[in-house]
Amino acid sequence: MEKDSGRQVRQRGNPLTRGRKFNAEELQLTLLWFLRDAPAHGYQLIRGLSELSQGYYSPSPGVVYPALAQLESRGLAEVEQQGKRKNYRITAAGRDYLQTHHERVALLIATLRHAAKKMQWLTLAGESEAQASAATGWLPEFIQARKAFRAALLASGDAGHVEQRRIIEILQRAAADILSVSGNPDFIRSEDHHDQ
Repeated sequence: MEKDSGRQVRQRGNPLTRGRKFNAEELQLTLLWFLRDAPAHGYQLIRGLSELSQGYYSPSPGVVYPALAQLESRGLAEVEQQGKRKNYRITAAGRDYLQTHHERVALLIATLRHAAKKMQWLTLAGESEAQASAATGWLPEFIQARKAFRAALLASGDAGHVEQRRIIEILQRAAADILSVSGNPDFIRSEDHHDQ
C-alpha cells in the first residue's frame, strides 16, 4: 500500500476511506436492492445512493450505467425506454439473486448507512458531541468503545497464533452477542466481511 501524505488510502474492508467504495459485483447488488421496490433510471439510482449515504457514495454515470448494462445482460434487470430515458426494472431472476445474496446486500447497505452517520458525527462532534449524538443516535460512549476496540486490535497486530486464537474467540463471542441483541443474527457471517 502506498503512503499518502495525510490522506487515507483505500484498503478493502475499510469503507470510509478514499477511492472506489464498492467493486463491480457489490455495486450491482446495491443497484438491485434499490430496484426491488420500483423501476428507476440511472440518475435516480445515483441520487438514491448519495442520499442513503449522505454524500459519501455518489458513483459517476460512467460507473453506474455499465453496471446496469451488466445486470441487463445477466437477466437480472430489464430496460424500458421512456422518452429519452431508460428505466431499469428488476426481473424475477434479479429478485432471486438478491435473495440469494441478502446477507451481503444487508452489509453493503449497512456500510452506506454507517458512512452517512459517521460523516454526520465527524462534522458535528467538533462543535458538540451532544449535537452529533442527537443527529446520529450514537452515544459518545459508543464512539469511544468503538475506538478502544479498534485500538486493541491494532495493538495486537503482531500477536502470535496462540494469542490470535484467543482474540478470535473473543471476537466471535462479541459478534454473536451484538447480533443477538440487534435482532439480526444472520446479518453477517464471519466469512462474508473483511477486517474493519
